Amino acid sequence: MPQTHVNGFDLYYKEGGQGTPVVFVHGGFPSLASTLNDFSSPNWQWTWENDFAALFRFIYYERRGCYRSSCPDSGYELANQALDLASLLDVLDVASVHVVGSSAGGPISLAFAALYPNRARSLTLAGTAIDLFPADDPISNRIRQLIAVLEHEGAEAAFAQRPEGVETSLEPLWVVNEMKARGRYGRFLEREQQLADRVRTMPEAERVRYLAAELRSMQAYMQAYKSGDLPTWAAQVKCPTLVVHGSDDREVPLAWGEPLATMIPTARLHVVTGGGHSLVHRSVEGRKVVIDFIQSTQL
Repeated sequence: MPQTHVNGFDLYYKEGGQGTPVVFVHGGFPSLASTLNDFSSPNWQWTWENDFAALFRFIYYERRGCYRSSCPDSGYELANQALDLASLLDVLDVASVHVVGSSAGGPISLAFAALYPNRARSLTLAGTAIDLFPADDPISNRIRQLIAVLEHEGAEAAFAQRPEGVETSLEPLWVVNEMKARGRYGRFLEREQQLADRVRTMPEAERVRYLAAELRSMQAYMQAYKSGDLPTWAAQVKCPTLVVHGSDDREVPLAWGEPLATMIPTARLHVVTGGGHSLVHRSVEGRKVVIDFIQSTQL
């Protein structure tokens, strides 16, 4: 996978196929867990991505702090992460692109479409929301408490006060119901234990650094919503937009995602009945809906 230095960090990306460019903005947040994958294993070979690469010039990249990209201590503001994407497209000499944002990649994609209107041919927002950390959600409020500790007491204190079971990522706090619904809970627990075993001998400073980056990234989403930036960007989107959501999404419930389709003037909502989270990855039907939408915008 190629690497390039853009906007203050080292970014990994991969592309395949020919024709109209499509970029995928993945979900998740910066975490130590994401760096511990075996990237040489078959699990990291393109599978679903080939459905796009067969029809388009498909570009996949790893956001700052995630997977093989470097993890800077700052720069996680959503507008700056939209600049990360614009900078990558400059490197690739891509003037404009169809943008597909999944889960936590959705608000970044939304920011990109609003701030770089001449560069977004269309926008797909899959399994995401205008507010990924609603005030009535207990897990979101637990994360807010950790962010407050980070701000007032420092990264080491936040690490010391992390919830039980959080060793390499905060993800276990909210994915349990989705994993159980997909029949993957046992495998999820096994992987979490393997990751916990691996990091026990790792320098604590590195673990602290990644948790701080994860919290700062989540804080950026909260601030973008609270400040009104995300609603403002939604109203500014001019390109054709598809909001696609699974009716059985347990990580980002449909009720969180539905407001997107009403806040974006050019958007329409498509609900995949029975679909869970990460529709682009895991649902053939969801993927077809996205591909059909992109192709329809080229007519």
